Amino acid sequence: MKGTFKIKKKTFYISMIVLAVIAIIIILIAVSSAPKTPKKDFSVFNDGSLYPSLGPENANHTIIEFADFQCPWCAVASGFPEWAYVIAKNNSNVASMLDSAGKIEKMAENGQVRFIYVPMAFLGDESENAAEAALCANEQGKFWQMHDALFTANDGKENDGTFTKDKLEAIAQGITGLDIPSFNNCLESGSTLLQVRQITSVAGNYVQGTPAFFVDGKQVSGTWASLQAALGQ
Repeated sequence: MKGTFKIKKKTFYISMIVLAVIAIIIILIAVSSAPKTPKKDFSVFNDGSLYPSLGPENANHTIIEFADFQCPWCAVASGFPEWAYVIAKNNSNVASMLDSAGKIEKMAENGQVRFIYVPMAFLGDESENAAEAALCANEQGKFWQMHDALFTANDGKENDGTFTKDKLEAIAQGITGLDIPSFNNCLESGSTLLQVRQITSVAGNYVQGTPAFFVDGKQVSGTWASLQAALGQ
């Protein structure tokens, strides 16, 4: 028919290939020019005055735990409160996380890994009180003893009077070698409160909840099975 424009098959296929190549190039340019999420810098957590650690600095693996002393799941992971073991008997989720951080703590004590603890405080006044107490104990080299005592005292509830400053001073009485007058003065004066708030502010750039675990810079679930896998065990 006159006036009909016919495209040769070969020309058509070549045109389609050219268009496809152009589309791919455009996509590659768009992807390469898109802003990349910067890799998180964990070197800030090397400050032992704010983020106490156990284990050798040159260990093959470094585990960082972000936790709040009032957080029930953090208490479960610590392995210290008795109520966690009772619940774990009938709750597989609790059982999977039970004592996961406690096992990491023991590995660090044995020199197998480096374990850094980030004492966040975002669940209310008593979270801040507990974190203050931990930093006051840290000034005397007793952070981990206070850490263990606080999680032992954790009752799975929040702001119910467990971590008032009076109760924290009573808890401190059970820590061998702690200078009680110095500890009480530190806690009552609020001398570590700004540090606690600084820690929580910095930690908020890395996590949105607790407990949160990072193994060699990569976030993993807080279950013991996940932590074992991340450590290659």
